[in-house]
Amino acid sequence: MNGLKGQAATEYLIILAVVVIIALIVIGVLGGFPGMTRGINERDSAAYWTGADVGIIRYNLPASGNSTLVFRNNKNFQINLMNLTVDGTTFSLGNASIAPGASLAFTNVSVNCGGTTGSSFSHNIVITYIDPQYPSSGYTFTGEKPLVGTCQ
Repeated sequence: MNGLKGQAATEYLIILAVVVIIALIVIGVLGGFPGMTRGINERDSAAYWTGADVGIIRYNLPASGNSTLVFRNNKNFQINLMNLTVDGTTFSLGNASIAPGASLAFTNVSVNCGGTTGSSFSHNIVITYIDPQYPSSGYTFTGEKPLVGTCQ
């Protein structure tokens, strides 16, 4: 009688192990657990930055020369863009004013992709801005995800 109980317990554990293995395989095929991937792709980066507090809705970073960046104010008050920091290097945006929901293009930002044409880039972005109603208090928006793209 004891042998049958032991056999049933062993069979139960084997079935449970098979179910867990199948579940892990299915999760892996469907994309894995969030946060387990090493990087972020260009589409995910664009989606994040479009909806960020101070969004970057379009960008063209060449291998050399100046970049084009289009910022959008997703806040519910006017902001003045002060600085853009890319991987620790700060670029002045000259106190440019953007109304709520509006966009503003910067065509001569002295940042490039850091690679060769066709290669991928990933930059950590920090945007400094002020609320013109309260100019003494500046705000810093640090992107939770990098800006990812292909060198032009």
